[in-house]
Amino acid sequence: MPSDSRQGERRKHDRFEVRNLAIALPNKPSSQVARIVNISKGGLAVRYLEQTNWLGNADAIDILVNSSLLMTNIPIKNVSDYKVENHVSFSIISERQCCLQFGTLSPEQELLLDEFIVKYGAGSS
Repeated sequence: MPSDSRQGERRKHDRFEVRNLAIALPNKPSSQVARIVNISKGGLAVRYLEQTNWLGNADAIDILVNSSLLMTNIPIKNVSDYKVENHVSFSIISERQCCLQFGTLSPEQELLLDEFIVKYGAGSS
């Protein structure tokens, strides 16, 4: 069975590309921000400048949009983390992508997530 087929079967929710600047910040000391590239009701994917241990032992993140804190203490589980192919051959900057699954959200967090998807999500990715 092709891997794309398995990936489609695994996802329960549509993913939406995030076009505005929205960032995720792991709940740990000395965290680097990561740009949210897509989001769904079940999780999100972020990209960050390559470094070691971006997420670390964090089991929750905060989401900021336009320099304003939107959602705090969102429970997450790391699903995958991999190097993203750089299409600019002379660039020395490397990026990684981290895919996170949401844990159990509070009713307030679920409402904020719905609002985020409606306001900042753009089409399926």
